[in-house]
Amino acid sequence: MHTFEIYEEYYKWHPLKGDDTTEIYLLEYGKDEEPNQYEPTEPLIAKSYTDDIKKTRREHKRQLWLEVNGVNGVPKPVTYYQEDYAYLFYIALPGAGADEFLKEAGDGVRAAIMKQAGRYLSLLHKTKAEECPFVFYDEENDMHNDIVFGHGDFVLANVIVNESYITGAVDVINIGLRDRYVDIASMVKSIEENLGASYVAHFYEGYRILGEVDEDKLEYFKVHGDGKRRT
Repeated sequence: MHTFEIYEEYYKWHPLKGDDTTEIYLLEYGKDEEPNQYEPTEPLIAKSYTDDIKKTRREHKRQLWLEVNGVNGVPKPVTYYQEDYAYLFYIALPGAGADEFLKEAGDGVRAAIMKQAGRYLSLLHKTKAEECPFVFYDEENDMHNDIVFGHGDFVLANVIVNESYITGAVDVINIGLRDRYVDIASMVKSIEENLGASYVAHFYEGYRILGEVDEDKLEYFKVHGDGKRRT
């Protein structure tokens, strides 16, 4: 029995919210016997990009790179399976997406989570990744002048919150070298759309740029994102 058959046979698959091009499942171990070394008992995530099988492989490779380089607060890969379709499997981060978690939360909790999100991103941007092979910036664009190791889609839905604490960030297919304001602008836009502009200052406080935001770059990357991408 190969790995995928084990997951089909011994795990309960619960569909999670994805988009039109992804299938995402939460897997819970359900075998009566003691598990063997190939059967993790922790909850797993199974993810497949249905529009392009290569994207599933690409994200798995990013997860492996993150693990090898000791980056914390990101998905820990388990395995990858491919036939006519592909799935990547990783240990589920405990919690729920911040967009859902914060819908019913009070002002104090929202402010605290936004501050944590800023701190998390600041630490991610400090990752030593000079040899990172994933490049998402344009050397000829003057706006791309503060290159760090970034997430690439740092929005509330990809930040996982468990009992009012951030446990990490998912959807790491676009991790790599980019201008820091790509991630900052993505989160600011997400906060404004989901919670309201009044919570942005808490995010800035966590990132430690409150009162020092480069508004020109912020607005530029809100519109353009990475711009020219090279990998």
